[in-house]
This record gives sequence, structure tokens and C-alpha cells, in this order.
Amino acid sequence: MSLAADIMTKSAFAAHVGVSAGRISQYIAERKIFGDALEGEGRNAKIRASVAVEQLRKTLDPSQRFGANGTATRSAPAPVASELSFDVPEKPKPPVKPTLTVDPFVDEVAAEKLKQQKITTARMEREEALELGRYLLTDDARREMVKAVAEAFKVMEQGISEMAKAIAAQFSIPTHDATHVMLKAFRDHRAKKAKDFAAEAAELPEHVEDDET
Repeated sequence: MSLAADIMTKSAFAAHVGVSAGRISQYIAERKIFGDALEGEGRNAKIRASVAVEQLRKTLDPSQRFGANGTATRSAPAPVASELSFDVPEKPKPPVKPTLTVDPFVDEVAAEKLKQQKITTARMEREEALELGRYLLTDDARREMVKAVAEAFKVMEQGISEMAKAIAAQFSIPTHDATHVMLKAFRDHRAKKAKDFAAEAAELPEHVEDDET
């Protein structure tokens, strides 16, 4: 074979050895055809047939080797994903999320424990607040209220005699009569207000927060 006749295109060489042009490109990519067997580079590279056939005899699997005339002697064609010189990577599958199994009984126990913990925490906070003086017991609040009202009424009653003297002098009436009328009106008013205070005290909550703390 002349030197010029030995140089072939990839398609011509593929026909010469009995495979597809894509297979020749694959051989080149896998460096089963390389070096002196190639004339030029890239897509326009040509094949030096005699050298390429010898390389393939050495690099191919025995079932894919060529006979003396350069024709493929495979008993069956090797599987090819495509006639392209590159493989398309397989798209990765999304990871499977594990399925969580919730035990209803365990969930119910956890909820009950949380409830008891909240109750305990609230009780401890009330006890701490009471210890620090931020709250007043209802009975203590009632006693303090009654004491304050009693002191106020006592001061007012002590001033009635002085007011009675001033009224008696202004209207020319006996001081005794003026004092008697004013004391009666004051005591009636005090009795009415005492009932009102007792009703308000009964409606106080168990604890009354001390605004001064």
C-alpha cells in the first residue's frame, strides 16, 4: 500500500476495519489509536491505516481484534451507548428521605410531662414572688384596707365637733344640736361605706400584687 493510500479519513478507516465512524472516534479518545497512527489533530485528523491496525491488535480485547486484512473479527458487536466520542453522565437520583414514625403513646406522655412541668414552674414562681414580697395575701390585704379606712373615719369623726361649733355660731343654734345632727349623718354614711368595702374585699383574688415593688 502506498503512503498516500495508507492515510484515510476516520469514516474510510472505519469502513476498512468494519466498525462505525463513532467507534473510531472512541478508540482515539481511549488512546487505542494514538501517536504515529494519527495525521493531524482534532476532528479533521486522519488515520494512518497500517499503524492504527497494529495498535488496535495490541490494545483491543481479543474478541474485538482485527484479522490479517484489517477487518474486525468480533463474534458479536460490542455495545455502544452512542456513536459520539463522549458519554452522557447519568442524572443522579434524588436522595430518599427517611420516614419518621411517631408513637402516639410516647407523644401523649411527653405532652403530659410538659403540662406538669408548667404547673410546677408556675407554683414555684408564685412561691418565690410571695417570699420576695411582690404579692400580698388576700387576708393581709383585707386587714390593711380595713385599718386604713378605720383611721380615715376616726380622723373625720374627731373633726366633727370643731365643724359643729362653726355651724352653731354661724346659724345661732346650740352647739350640742349641731354636733348631734352631724354625728348621726356621718355614722349612717360610715355604715353604708363599710358594707361597700366589705363587698369589695370579698371579691379580691387569692393574691394581690403589690404595686410598690
